Amino acid sequence: MSEHTYTSIRVERESDTLGHIVLDRPEEMNTFSPAMAEELTDALSELEDDDSTRAIVITGEGRAFSAGADVGDGMDDGGDDPTRSGVESSRHGQSVFGQFRESPLPVIAAVDGFALGAGMELTMCADLRVASESAEFGLPEHNLGLLPGWGGSARLQQLVGESTAKYIIFTADRFSAERMQEWQYVHEIYPDDEFDERAIDFAQSIAEGPPIAQRYTKRAIHAAAESIDAGLEVEASSLGHLLDTDDLAEGMAAFSEQREPEFEGK
Repeated sequence: MSEHTYTSIRVERESDTLGHIVLDRPEEMNTFSPAMAEELTDALSELEDDDSTRAIVITGEGRAFSAGADVGDGMDDGGDDPTRSGVESSRHGQSVFGQFRESPLPVIAAVDGFALGAGMELTMCADLRVASESAEFGLPEHNLGLLPGWGGSARLQQLVGESTAKYIIFTADRFSAERMQEWQYVHEIYPDDEFDERAIDFAQSIAEGPPIAQRYTKRAIHAAAESIDAGLEVEASSLGHLLDTDDLAEGMAAFSEQREPEFEGK
């Protein structure tokens, strides 16, 4: 259980190694209020500061993962200078969600129901995405005369390619989990009646992986997204560090003994 008190999210433990953030405003379809955005930052820090945490799964309570930004809770209040307010809101949302992308821990978004607007933008910052059969994704901002402003217009093309990103944003449609899997956005789809258990089992399997190798791998992949040469350099440096870890010895021993490895992050 979390030692912090949250009002719009919950932080739970599925195991010693798997932290669970639940978006917990079901009456509002888990839309993002300013308070929820701040609490997400605090929750991520809480889990990262716990040395036992090896992976994080994010889910939504109720009928939606998240239906987007809560425009009735100050998210669209332009005040006397709407341009400046919009820029500040965008940069803040980009920063909050970007912290999950830059986290050294693997982050899994488990989507049941709607992931729309800012809700989908948060899933873009997860490392892996799983969904229920009935899940739907979409960026409806063009229907409002806006654009996805919490990272969506910049980050989506890195995941599905420029052309598909334009199609998703320009049509402002909702897309099934199956369609999103065709675009390689969703990695696993589970039956609705099995989703909760199977999504947690999947996240737990990631949490049982080699934490040092996972951290270095995430760093190398992100570096390569900016520059292949930088990514190759991080990869080489990381391999050198990993050759001197207890986890490598455990992995080799487990392979030789035909058993599952028990990594300790050492």
